[in-house]
This record gives sequence, structure tokens and C-alpha cells, in this order.
Amino acid sequence: MMRPGRLSTAGLELTLACPCRCEACGSHGGAARPDELDTKEMLDLIGALSRLGCRRLTFSGGEPLLRPDWPVLAREASRQGVSVDMITSGIGLDAETAAEMRRAGLLSVTVSVDGTAASHDRLRGVPGGADRALEALRRLDEAGVRAGVTTQVNRLTLPLLEALAPLLEEAGATGWQLQLTMPAGRARGRDDIVLPADMMPEVHRALRRLLRREGLRPFVTDNIGYLGRDDPVLRTPAGAAERCWLGCFAGLRVAGITSSGAVKGCLSLPDDLVEGNVREEPLEAIWGDPKRFAYNRAFDAAGLGGACAGCEYGKICRGGCTSLALAFHGRPGVSTHCFRLFPAP
Repeated sequence: MMRPGRLSTAGLELTLACPCRCEACGSHGGAARPDELDTKEMLDLIGALSRLGCRRLTFSGGEPLLRPDWPVLAREASRQGVSVDMITSGIGLDAETAAEMRRAGLLSVTVSVDGTAASHDRLRGVPGGADRALEALRRLDEAGVRAGVTTQVNRLTLPLLEALAPLLEEAGATGWQLQLTMPAGRARGRDDIVLPADMMPEVHRALRRLLRREGLRPFVTDNIGYLGRDDPVLRTPAGAAERCWLGCFAGLRVAGITSSGAVKGCLSLPDDLVEGNVREEPLEAIWGDPKRFAYNRAFDAAGLGGACAGCEYGKICRGGCTSLALAFHGRPGVSTHCFRLFPAP
């Protein structure tokens, strides 16, 4: 049993309200939760995160900009020594909002851009959404806020990544992260969107081509990989110290808290892996209980499944991203989308 370490990084869903109706949304964003934490509860939660040692907090949603008190929350986190970034659709992010983000001390803002105009607007259900996302990047750049992009990789967007790169670069993006669309939430059962395992070599080839371009190049997030020869270069953002996959940190160093106070190891995990609620007990008690987050804290390599069971890196990798494993296989510790399962492209 692993003892809980410092909660170094957290994702905080400010609200589930969202102007988009994304086909790939894992959390069914749209309407606000009926019982979302009020401003005082959110401020108390930020204080608890700070006391637990959190130094990086990501505001997400839904659409976090639909929560009017986000600047208050950002300023308080910054005051307590917690760096704050935000993930947004970019809808509503005008010049004044970008200026407010700078005043509130946001470290960076990541805008979701899923392919070029046709794929983005289809996937997000907002006509003109791609143009608004790129305009949001320009407004951030003009305001002096570090702007990044996150892109879902799926059947629609994979063929468009190389065409998307110069558009993001021109709009002022300084970072670009890629993640697989998972069969969860609205994407559950969407075989027309979600990539099957046998398309991972095509993903790998596209990544290798993108890494050869000058200027903006992507890096991969937790549900793409793992531990192949390209892992460090694929996983390391520009200018950062080189890193490779060392396993899912949900419940070990990372936590996610929903807008109603439910605590998970990661906001991408399903609701049946909620470990407690900050309205019912302090965050410190939830995090400090060694029996919670058992899928990682009580990990045993003997429980790995499929090809992961015989992999020499199993004890390190632990079957890749827990959310991805649950979405595809209903259990942690098994991956069919690992680059190591396929011949090098």
C-alpha cells in the first residue's frame, strides 16, 4: 500500500455549465450542476489544497468562464502560492477577459481546438466555434497571457493535425498538447469518432511528422504512449525538462474536484471512483486516508491484464492512463492503445 504523498497538482471543475455540446465530452457539460460549491466553499477548498502542498491548480469545466467569481478564486489561489491555469473553449474570451486573466495572475490559459473549422465546429456543436477559439488565442497573446492549445485526437482530427499546426502558431499558441478522445460521456459507443487500437501506428506516424516541423510542435498527455523510444520527446513540452511516462499519478500526487465537491484522483475518472466530498469531510481527511484511491495506492503488478501483464515496464507504467483503461476496458491496468504493442512506424 502506497502512503499518500503531497497533493502537488489538482484539477478544479468550476462549473459544469458550458455553451458547447461537444460530441467527445466525457462529463456531459452543458447545464450547471444543481449543487455547485458557492464562492466561500470554493475559497475554503483552495485553502485546503494549499495546505496539502498543491502548487499547480487547473480551472476547468464545463466552461470555467461561465462562473462569474473565477477571478476571485484565481487571485486567492495565487495569494496562497498556488499557480493557476485554465482550460477554456475560448467562447466569451474577448480582450477584456484576457486582460482580466492577466490581472488575476493566471499562469497560462489553454484553449480547446479540435482540428480545423469543419471538424471543430461539428465536434463542439457551435457554428463558428473554431474561429472564436483562434481569436481567443490572439486576444491572450495580445494581453501577454501565455496561451496553449489542447486537441482531441480522433477519427475526425487525426488527418488534420498537420494543417492545424500553422493555424495555431499564427494565432499565438506557445504550447500544444494532444490527447485521445476516450469512449466516455457523450463519446461512449461513438465508433465513428473514437480511434480503435489498430490506428495507433497512424497516430505515431503523424506525431513523428509533427515533431520534425519548425516552430510549434505538440506533446502528448497521459492517455497517449507509453515508454517507447520516442516517449521523452513526445511527452516533453518545448523548453521543459525531459520526462517520460512514470505511471498514472491520480490519487498519488494528483486529484480532481468537481464543482459539487466530489473528490476523484482525476477529473477524467468516472463518478463511481469518487473518494469523498468536501462538504461531508475535509479534503485533508479524504486525501490522507491511505485506503482511498486504491486503484493506484494499492497497485499490484499481478493485477495487470492483457499485454500489460507480460510487459517488462508493467511495474512502472501500471497499464497506462487509468481513465483510458476504464473507458475502453472497464478496469484499470490494461491498455490496447500503447505504442509498444505495434511495430515502430
